[in-house]
Amino acid sequence: MTTARKTGSCFWAGFCCWFTLIILPGFALANPASSSFSLSADALQAQVDKLLPHRQLIQRHLLRNKETLLDIEQALRDKQLPANLALLPMIESTFRVDAVSSANAAGLWQLIPATAERFGLQVQADNDERFDVQKSTQAAVAYLSFLYNKFDHDLALTLAAYNAGEGRVGRAIKKANSRRFTALSLPKETRDYVHKFHALLSVVDLDALTRQASAKDPLLRLTVSHPPTDMETRILTDLFAKREVINMSPVKPLIPL
Repeated sequence: MTTARKTGSCFWAGFCCWFTLIILPGFALANPASSSFSLSADALQAQVDKLLPHRQLIQRHLLRNKETLLDIEQALRDKQLPANLALLPMIESTFRVDAVSSANAAGLWQLIPATAERFGLQVQADNDERFDVQKSTQAAVAYLSFLYNKFDHDLALTLAAYNAGEGRVGRAIKKANSRRFTALSLPKETRDYVHKFHALLSVVDLDALTRQASAKDPLLRLTVSHPPTDMETRILTDLFAKREVINMSPVKPLIPL
């Protein structure tokens, strides 16, 4: 190798090291919504590896729910929230309006009674508004807006709080003396939840899925007219809505509304 090539190699190695140690942390600090800088690369890749073989199935299922996705995106924009949060119901319920967990979380957004009532929903035996797509979406978006602002627009912390409760995330931040997601002591389910959301973002093209398509689009018509098979439903449930460990006990909010 010539001296010039050696010098060039050393320069780029040094530049990469400098960029990683100096620029990226500063960029992440200046852009708290860029939570990918606070994620574990290995944990993220593990979730991508789980989803990628089923990419077409996931995209078909999202297309079936395109109208709901568009409505959620608009509700998020109205609150100045990231539009990609429209994918959250995929992880919560695979867009099943009638979904109910063993912890009594229900509906598209899997809201527990305390959270639903806190954000204005009726939760009664004869009138449970968690099963109303429009009303539950408004409540969930209001909750996400509260969390997003509380945690300084950090998407990873917002997602973690939606899953585990803002009280638990707040205590974890205080204990770690850090707001970096990977530094926090949180349940494995919550860590997987946050990484799975970002993995889903990397596997599907949300912009393409929600782009206004012609009503004559054969792919859209074919997808909507064919509901998922039992096998597809089992796969989607196992990928997203399956909960191995859940602690959905109501946590008193750190900051009253």
